[in-house]
Amino acid sequence: MADPRRTPRTHTNADRAYELQPVRSLAWRVGGATLWAVLAATAGAGMSAWLLKPQGGPSCPVVAPDALSRELSDTQLRLEQERAARAALQTTAQGAQATIAKLQAELLFLRNHGAGSR
Repeated sequence: MADPRRTPRTHTNADRAYELQPVRSLAWRVGGATLWAVLAATAGAGMSAWLLKPQGGPSCPVVAPDALSRELSDTQLRLEQERAARAALQTTAQGAQATIAKLQAELLFLRNHGAGSR
């Protein structure tokens, strides 16, 4: 157990009333908060203006309707020509396959009959 003190203290730190005092005045604190609010509002307004401003010119080039219809008709004509060329090529390939199958059948027939007569 602790030894009791022989001399009682009249004033201790716990007995005194201590309060924290602000370092800066009330006007300084209010002014700082107002400055921060104004800066934040200015930054927000600048950011929204930057994001909402038009970016360059229009994304689609402006072309006369006659030029567009002419380009569309030319493209459709080229597409039809390509389809016709593919159809002709497909017909030729099918004819060639039929000829090859017929020639292979004749070759097989001739080999089978030629081998037996030797």
